[in-house]
Amino acid sequence: MTHQDGASSEAQPVIDRSLAALSDPYRRSVCRYAMRTQTTRLDHAEIADYIVDRASPADDLDRRTVATELRHLHLPKLEDAGLLEYERDSGVVHADRERIADRLERLRATIAELQDVSIDR
Repeated sequence: MTHQDGASSEAQPVIDRSLAALSDPYRRSVCRYAMRTQTTRLDHAEIADYIVDRASPADDLDRRTVATELRHLHLPKLEDAGLLEYERDSGVVHADRERIADRLERLRATIAELQDVSIDR
């Protein structure tokens, strides 16, 4: 089955979940961190440090609050979207850079399609 916009019905939920997951700046930072690190096994505390260290002083982020939000909200959402794997008990995040890069490329292609569509009136 194909949607009106030309996307297959199988691909659409993946795109929708990815867009929803990446709508938050913390979750985008998690993906950025995963893409820039050399390991596939990440610790949620290190990710919290990355986010806090790169925040604007005006944001006044508390490391503990960021870590809590990562554990309970952001990492589970990224896992649900299929962007990474998150072990809730240990706090370990498994990031597959190839999978993240593939998903980002699919999002870029979707956005490019949106920009190239001409409407006949």
